[in-house]
Amino acid sequence: MSDLDSTVSFLREQLEEMLPLVNLTKSKLLQEISNSPFNYQEAEDLIKRSKRAIEIDKPEIRIIHHMACSGGTLISKCLASLPNVFVLSELHPTTTLHQGGGKPKFLPADITTQARYAKVPAADDLALSLFKMNIESAYEHIENYGGILIIRDHSHSDFCVGEGFKESSVIANLLKNDFKLLRLVTLRDPIDSYLSLCKNNWVHFSPKTFDEYCKRLWHFLEEYKYTEVVRYEDFVSRPEETMACMADILKIRYDSHFIDLFPIFRVTGDSGRSGATISERARRELTFEETEEIKTSKYYKLIAKKFNYNSLERVP
Repeated sequence: MSDLDSTVSFLREQLEEMLPLVNLTKSKLLQEISNSPFNYQEAEDLIKRSKRAIEIDKPEIRIIHHMACSGGTLISKCLASLPNVFVLSELHPTTTLHQGGGKPKFLPADITTQARYAKVPAADDLALSLFKMNIESAYEHIENYGGILIIRDHSHSDFCVGEGFKESSVIANLLKNDFKLLRLVTLRDPIDSYLSLCKNNWVHFSPKTFDEYCKRLWHFLEEYKYTEVVRYEDFVSRPEETMACMADILKIRYDSHFIDLFPIFRVTGDSGRSGATISERARRELTFEETEEIKTSKYYKLIAKKFNYNSLERVP
């Protein structure tokens, strides 16, 4: 027998002698673990601490939410005029409202819409993936230049299109695992935003009633803390004070010069306002049918009470 064979034989014998000891030790260890009391509170505390640690390490991204015809364009222009702020306006990963009908539009940089035109399978899944990658790239690019990205969510697509509506913001759900979300909601008296919606022929939901609109708006607002909501009426009556409040919510630097600079910024969604003046717009006279609909709206009463709108007191 060679030296190598002798060595291998010796090692085999040693291992065979050790295996029972290893198995016994393993068995005792498992028994000790199974007999040990499990501290659920310690486990829960550890999970909470881990979640907090992960949240602290996430980069912050800012999102503003509002319904169509609620003054969001004006507010977005004003936010865009703050130092080093860049607003990407009316974003939504899966909406098809921009496509309209008729022949395909010339959108050479829009991969998602082109994929829909080409009837690519599972286009929504592709849209979500592309959107997230694009936001991450835009965020990193803007950060590298010392800027601050604000996403203007197209909340109308989530809550005011079709017979149903989403439970929460699609954009927020898509980004929340990778970013710490700083969120701002702006709200206008539903009477005024609904009248403007009708005027622009943007009532994309069914049934097309005022109470249905308020119902959707109520569910939209349920996702947010009261302190995250800023009224449009407060902004137009006290623009500098309210803009400072919004800047604080989004953790961006306030600069009073926004009031002079905002007209030069361009964003999508100019449904009815133009000019360089921040002021309240007069409400047109209501029809008898509209007045009755407002008076009987269950959801408008809920919104009016929570956000201190007194239009019902002024409706004849």
